[in-house]
Amino acid sequence: MTSIYLSSDNPRWTPKTEADLQAAVDGGLFEENHHLDLKKAPNSKGDNKELARDLSSFAVDGGTLIIGVQENKESRAFDLAPQPLNGLPEKIEQVARTIPDPPLNILTEEIKAAADDGTGYLIVHIPASPVAPHMVDHRYFSRGDKTKYQMGNAEVVALHTRRRNTEADILALLRKEMNEDPLRDVGAQSHLFLVAQPAAGRRDMCLPIIGAQDWNLRLRTLINRVQENQKLRAALSDQGFSPDLSHAHQGHRRARGVALSSSSLKSDCHLRRRWQLGR
Repeated sequence: MTSIYLSSDNPRWTPKTEADLQAAVDGGLFEENHHLDLKKAPNSKGDNKELARDLSSFAVDGGTLIIGVQENKESRAFDLAPQPLNGLPEKIEQVARTIPDPPLNILTEEIKAAADDGTGYLIVHIPASPVAPHMVDHRYFSRGDKTKYQMGNAEVVALHTRRRNTEADILALLRKEMNEDPLRDVGAQSHLFLVAQPAAGRRDMCLPIIGAQDWNLRLRTLINRVQENQKLRAALSDQGFSPDLSHAHQGHRRARGVALSSSSLKSDCHLRRRWQLGR
């Protein structure tokens, strides 16, 4: 059984078996939030519309829907409720492709029940959509902290405005690269220009380093790679920073990560002058 706890070996929990789901239920780890919803399989046209609204609400920021886990309203806990898997992935995909406007792209993964009776669970991944928000019955939906909600006109306009601004920034970067191309006037060959900018990192992206037993060695290796960067060393050569990265050699555990610091620092500035890698 896969561990349900995050670590360097398991940076992101993804259920693979019924036992994984049961462990999450027993540990009280299931909670509907901005990126997760838990439901039974749809059985009617009304259920299909509700499912389409759920999928559309996740399409703004991305999320996961687990079909086969239901909430016990009285105990406010969750129980496993395996559903018939025959045709279920196709049904969910058909709902995603036919009811929301524009259609949604989703990914599904089946988990068979241990009873091997044709039932099980369906993990539905809804990636963040580049054309969100999506409309269902002439209404737009997004996801709050716990549930979906109908978006107001101002929120829809603001979302489209941010997308247009992002597209304009990308076009400006492409034009800059095209204008600076040293071969733009050479022959009649076609050129392909690609511009990429880093997005916000996952909160768990540093777990393989800070959760490992040899975290101190791994952190020092990262610093050594920075110091070996010739362009960076040339840019900082005249800055006169002291202490610099070469002075950071004492490893420390922190509440939100790990750090290397210099032994020559005074106690009142020890926390400010350090090279830290956090969660």
